Formats: sequence, structure tokens, C-alpha cells
Amino acid sequence: MIAIVSGPEHVFEFANAAYLELVGRREVVGQRVRDVLPELDEQGTVALLDQVYATGEPFIGRRMPVAFRRQANAPAETRYMDFVYQPVVDDQGGVTGIFAQGFDVTHQVETEAAFSESEARYRLFSEETREGVVIHNGKIILDCNPAYARIFGYGSVAEVIGLPSTAFVSPKSAALLLEKGALDSEEPYEIEAIRKDGSIFPAEFVGRPSIWKGQKVRIGLARDLTERKRREAALRESEAHFAAIFDQSAAGFGEVDLTGRFLRVNDRFCDISGYTREELLSGRRMQDITHPDDLPDNLRLFQHAIESGESFEIEKRYIRPDGSEVWVSNTVTLIHDAAGRPQTIASVSLDLTARREAEAALRQSEASLRLALDAGRMAVWESDTGTNSVTSSPELNRLLGFPEDANPTIEEIRARYAPGAQDRLRAAAAAALGRGERYAEEELEIIWPDGSHHWLLLRADLEVTLGADGTAHVKATGVAFEITERKLWEERQRLLINELNHRVKNTLATVQSIAAQSFRDKDSTSGPNFTAFEERLFALARAHDILTRDNWEGAELRDIVGEVIEPYCRPSHGRCHIDGPRVRLTPSMALALSMAVHELATNAAKYGALSAPAGQVTISWSVLPGSPRQLTLCWQERGGPSVALPERRGFGTRLIERSLAQELAGEVSLAYVPTGVVCTVKAPLPDSMA
Repeated sequence: MIAIVSGPEHVFEFANAAYLELVGRREVVGQRVRDVLPELDEQGTVALLDQVYATGEPFIGRRMPVAFRRQANAPAETRYMDFVYQPVVDDQGGVTGIFAQGFDVTHQVETEAAFSESEARYRLFSEETREGVVIHNGKIILDCNPAYARIFGYGSVAEVIGLPSTAFVSPKSAALLLEKGALDSEEPYEIEAIRKDGSIFPAEFVGRPSIWKGQKVRIGLARDLTERKRREAALRESEAHFAAIFDQSAAGFGEVDLTGRFLRVNDRFCDISGYTREELLSGRRMQDITHPDDLPDNLRLFQHAIESGESFEIEKRYIRPDGSEVWVSNTVTLIHDAAGRPQTIASVSLDLTARREAEAALRQSEASLRLALDAGRMAVWESDTGTNSVTSSPELNRLLGFPEDANPTIEEIRARYAPGAQDRLRAAAAAALGRGERYAEEELEIIWPDGSHHWLLLRADLEVTLGADGTAHVKATGVAFEITERKLWEERQRLLINELNHRVKNTLATVQSIAAQSFRDKDSTSGPNFTAFEERLFALARAHDILTRDNWEGAELRDIVGEVIEPYCRPSHGRCHIDGPRVRLTPSMALALSMAVHELATNAAKYGALSAPAGQVTISWSVLPGSPRQLTLCWQERGGPSVALPERRGFGTRLIERSLAQELAGEVSLAYVPTGVVCTVKAPLPDSMA
């Protein structure tokens, strides 16, 4: 595992995947060791880094226990490490950083600790050397120490003495043993040894001729290589693992010599550059694939790294074989040999193409947004109840009546709110959050210093966060539109509609007066004809009032029905039932339906369900999807007197069946069933009222 830190504060410049895995996959690059890995500071690691940086002398640690907090809430995990801190120096010999390389030897240490414990128990009973020592005359064993007997699986020295010297190697290795003895070779060699139980194991033999008890003998040393072979296999596996990480990393890795010629690349680098490994390693240089416009700066930094030993980062373009360009971010590091001389240059490459495209798209989006904001005279704003702040911008300042370069405080901004405006804003936000929504909209009236009133429409996205004390804070981000002209127009429109309403009511009053005079001449002002005429005028007036409240833009069906039947249902609470979805009517539909419902209610009160104590009326409607949508309204009476088909059709019936159908461009049917009158209205709904 490898990491590079720079400066006296030991800021991470690079850490490979193995190192990040060791420390719990924390993001370390760009941060100080003591900040991102505080547990190392507590164990003196930062002090060692300070020492290496101050003295320029490397530090080598062997089997040093280091506790890592690899997960946030987990206890520290102790690992045993072999590592070296190698100072990185510039051409004046000054230390600029530290190159750290290490290996996790925890398993080895634990294994050796277990072995040492076992060995210690044996040492309590006898003094033994670790290697086996043997004396033989080339044919039989003359003597050995207990370690030799133990290595080969014998219980005592006596069992070994007198055995053939070749009894301790496999049959295929016997010739090698005899050859080395015949040549009096004193060089160590590996051989396939055999234990008493017949098991084979790797061993190292070395011997030299000598005289023992007056005869020529060979004194040999035998060492069991099983553990060493295991370690070597583990090392090869580790190196293979490192090579796999190198080759399969999501980042591109490349290594070049001091002239820029590629020495080693991984698969990801090939993917980024577009070249195969063979093409890159056949003498091609990094200069050959770098965009000409980026090459001068790249070469300057490259040469400076060789001369100073300083790492550098650069964003540049590679030219692929097909001529296309790819943006990369390269972190480049100088590698020294054992003598501290510059040897190679290593780089880590990240493909920036997606980021560059996203940045370009963001710039385009921001330009479009700026154009839209300017064209729409809008301002983007942000507020936070946690910090009690509102962002300021030239556009927002202009809408609030401040100079564009001003930086008003939240108190200065709120001082321009009209009375009650702040409470309405809070209520709108609370209502939206109470509905489980993040979107809120509210109008804000402000008063400029000159006394003029202005209106803004605020639309915001709300985000609720909890502070350290558990208090909920609301952060709002949105836009502000100036709607002063619209509000003034609405006020003028409201005045005109109120005036029109007043005049229409006067007209209706005049019509009522004329009708009264006309009926008086016939001595029938208190008769049923005049009463019906007057009630129809009242129904028309009530529908007119509803339309006036909505500026004659339409009316809700529920409001029309409820307003018309209210006088008839008031004395008989619970006998009138209204049910249906929200439906918006055009003014003409609203007036026509109000007259029709009035006629039905009047008839029910005189002759139908509402004339009997137990009678009830249900007005229900539904809307079928389509183009256009279809409204179906049903008036149904029950519990009243038995109903029969009338002998003649009066004005009310004709109004319902003919005028209503014509006005609604639909169908109207009246059914006189014995249980009560049923009126069904079917009409298309204009798309404008969706």
C-alpha cells in the first residue's frame, strides 16, 4: 500500500486503493493526516512524520502495531505493519514530502507470535538451536543436535544417529546431496527433504568438510523452509493482488521513464487513451498522445518534477488514435531508486470527459437561466431560519427597492414587508409542509421608502433540517416575480366588476319593480305567478353573486348548487345531499344550471320530496374522462308523494328540458317515476375549465 504526503502539515497527495481499504475507505486526498486519521496522531505517527520531514532521514518500521478506526462507530482495529517513510527532496536537498509504503503483516505476526509462544514452552525444558546441526561421513549420521531430530520428525537424537545421510531427503534429491558432499561445496542449496513419517518439505542445506574425532566428516546445517516458502507465496500473492489492483483500478495508471516513454500502463489507462497496451509500450511517449496545445505546460511541469522531486497535477487532453479528444486529470509523482536518484514518473489519470460535458451543460443552463431571469424580471433567493438569513443579489435588491450593490440585512429586508406579510409567508410554508409538500407559493406586499406599494410572487422549494439542539429549521430556495402591475390591474378589474355587479343588481331590482307594477294592475302581486317570477330573479341574482366573487371567470358547481338549494334545505336539515367532485363551470353554464336547479327545488318544495316530512333530495354528479370531458348531473327525489306524469308542461319544465339543454349543448331528461322526480343532465365540459 502506498501514500504520499506533502509539506510540514503532511497533506495527502495520493493514496492507492490498498491504503484506502486499510484506513476504512476514507477520503484522505487533500487533507492533513492528523485531521482525517486522528487515531494515527494519538499513536505518534504524525510525530514520526515530523521527524522524517525535519531530519530528511527515512524511518523504517517493522511489525509495528497500529490501531485504525476503520468504521465510524466501531472500535479501533490493531494491524501490524512493515513500512518505510522515505523523504521526498527537491534538487536543493530540501524535504518537500514523504513517500510511505507499507505491508500489512498482521497475519504473519500473529502466526509468528503463536509459534514463538510454542517455542518458548520448548525452551523451558532444553536449550536448542533453531537450525538443525548434523555430522556425517557421507554415508551415515554420526551426530546431530535435538533441533535436527525435531526438524525431521524424530523423537530423539538417538533415533537419528546411524541412519543413512540420504534418509533425510526424498529419493529424487539423494543424488544432489551426494554430489554436493563429493564436491565439498559450501554454498547453501535448497533440497526436497523427507521426515520420518514420509512427508516431504522444502529445506535448505549447507555444509563444509571438517575433522571430527579423527575422521573426515561433513558438518551440515539444515533449515526447514516451509515457513519461508509460505511467506514467499504470500508475498507473491500480495504482489499479484497489487498487480490486479493496478490493472483493474477505475483510475488510469501509467509509468514512464524520464524521457516520457511508457514503461507500464493498466487497462483503464488504455481505455481512456484509446491505445492498446502493446501500442503504448512499443516506444510511444506521453508527448506523442498529449494535445499540442497542452504539451508546453505539461513538459514544463514534467521537467520541474524531475529536477525538484515535486509532484504536480494537470488537466489536459489526450488525442486518441481516431483523432478524438479526451480530457483527463493527471496526478504525477516522481519515483526514486534506492539511492534516491530520479528513476521513473508515475501518473494517476481520471477521465474528465463527463465532468467537462456537465460543466459545459451547466454553463449553458446558467446562461439560459440568466436570460430567463432577466427577461422575466425575476430574482433567485434563498433563506434559512437556522441562520436567520436571506441571500441578496442585484435582482432581489431591485425588487425590494434597494440599490443593486447593497447588502441589506434580514432586518432591513423585513422592515419593508407590509403589515402581516411575514406571518402570511410563515403560514404558507407551514401549510405546505403540513400537507407533506416541499413546494410553497405566496404573494408578498412590500412598501418602498417612498411609500409606494409593490407586490412580489414568491415560489420556493422547502427543506427542513434539524439543528444540533433538535430544533427544526426551514431552508427555502426559490424565485421572486414582480406582480405589481398585475395586482393593480386586478384591483381595477375588481372595481369594474363590483360596479357592474351593482348595476346588474339595480337592473334586476328595476325588473322586479316593473314586474310588481305589471302584476299589480292585474291584482296578482301576491299570487303564485309573481312569486315564481321573483324567486327566479333571486336565483339568477345568487348565481350572479357567485360569478362576481370569481371575477366572472367561472364558478364551482358545488357552490352554485349549494347556494340555490340553501333556502329550501335550511328548514329541513339533513334532507338535502350534495355529492360530486370539484367541477369548474363557465359563466353561461353556471347561470343555466342555477335556474334549472331552482326550478327543480321549487317544484320539490311545492309538490315533491321536500313537501313531505320524510322526503329527501340527492344532487350528485360525476365527470368522465375524454376530449371533451363529460359532466353527468343527477337530481333524484325520494320519500315524497307519489309522482305521476303531469298533464301539461309549465314554464319551469320547458326551462329545464329545452333552454338548459340548449345552453349546455347537452342532453336533459326528466323522469316522473313514482318514487320521485329524477332529472339527468349530460353536458360537455370545455377544456378551459379543466
